[in-house]
Amino acid sequence: MLLAAVHSFIQRYSLLDHGQHVLIGVSGGPDSLTLLHLLTRLRDEYDLHLRAAHLNHQLRPDADADSDFVARAAASWNVPCTVERVNVESFARENKLSIEEAGRRARYEFFARLGNVVAVAHNADDQAETVLMHFLRGSGVGGLRGMLPKSSNQWAVNNGIIRPLLNVARKEIEAYCLQHNLQPRIDSTNTDTTYYRNRLRHELLPILETYNPNIREILCRVAEISSGDYDLLQGVIQTAWDAVTISPADSDLVAFDLAKWRAMPLALQRALLRQAVQQLRCDTRDVDFVPIDKAARWIASAQSGGTADLLAGLCVRVSGSILKICDWQTLSVLSPISFQIPLSLNQPIPFNNWQITATVLDAWSLDEIASNADSSVAYLDGSFDSLILRTRRAGDRFEPLGMNGKTIKLSDFMINQKIPMEDRDRLPLLVDGDTVLWVCGYRLSERAKVSRQTQRVLRVKIEKM
Repeated sequence: MLLAAVHSFIQRYSLLDHGQHVLIGVSGGPDSLTLLHLLTRLRDEYDLHLRAAHLNHQLRPDADADSDFVARAAASWNVPCTVERVNVESFARENKLSIEEAGRRARYEFFARLGNVVAVAHNADDQAETVLMHFLRGSGVGGLRGMLPKSSNQWAVNNGIIRPLLNVARKEIEAYCLQHNLQPRIDSTNTDTTYYRNRLRHELLPILETYNPNIREILCRVAEISSGDYDLLQGVIQTAWDAVTISPADSDLVAFDLAKWRAMPLALQRALLRQAVQQLRCDTRDVDFVPIDKAARWIASAQSGGTADLLAGLCVRVSGSILKICDWQTLSVLSPISFQIPLSLNQPIPFNNWQITATVLDAWSLDEIASNADSSVAYLDGSFDSLILRTRRAGDRFEPLGMNGKTIKLSDFMINQKIPMEDRDRLPLLVDGDTVLWVCGYRLSERAKVSRQTQRVLRVKIEKM
């Protein structure tokens, strides 16, 4: 009966393809041994190419015996087996991780090196414990989904992770082992309540069962319901993300249109922040609600130039009309960059994070030029001989359009215009000699103004790359 149930689950979620190469994580315990045995029984139907994988964590005196047992069991069922050893205790210490997290990370990095889709033996009881654990940590819908039948992962396992036993109760697995005389190894650390998950399993869940004997089934149902709700919400979140995001997908920062961001409900703002964290910190698990909520509320009233901590080494920064989420170190990368290039016509000119295009107009109207409201486009007198694009220099002064001969410090102009601090030393300036003619994207100089006496007009456009 268990084989039929697992077969049905595999078909329902399309976990296996015909002719697939499948790596099976096998510890030697009841769950993974049952999984290995079941997949050998399904091998011919799916024409599977199976390989067992066992990582010796070197945490217990009998760990080597476990490795030998897995290798023998796999060989007896004609399944190749790869066994490796890692000192998880040292790995945890070096990476400042708990033993549980270090072991999990070491296992999946091991699986990733071997490639192919990885089958792991998480069962329904594991699912109930995971949902409860996420609930106690204050997780949202994403965490209450628990584990998925098939999922991707941050360790780049080639074709993801599948969990064929996710709807099978632990007692059914134990009965299967007895029926088929599998004689699995028993990990003594599974009863050690110094581990958080073991405390849930051996202390909290039995107490909850006194309130509702079906608590494990209910928690698994919560996972299934939450998974459906999550899929619906992701559509809404992705639509919002596309509407407010202005940074390239492969950028080392996420940039949002601040006005559009602030127009969205708080719940959606939190969801977008969470997605930004996942994009920039793909190895971050169980993102806590508190820093996300705190950052979202700070952004609501933050002034340009303000920066606040987010989590996992990330910060949020308000820069003019843009909200940025990036690594704290990324802010230091946005440092002064001296840059100078001649202005050429009719071809895009890359300049730091911008692109500038200049053309000579064949025909033009003074009224149309005077009414131009697009700050990314400037129309200027084309009689200057040596136009260049460069970044600002110490001592630069500027005569903004309409100032009638009065110049001001360029630094003061940038402050008054609320140009983000990290952009000021990178922003293109169109200059002739030492004369600033256009603070690109912000203001034209009085000295470059087109008049009725102008013989040649340049149209210059700046775009963010």
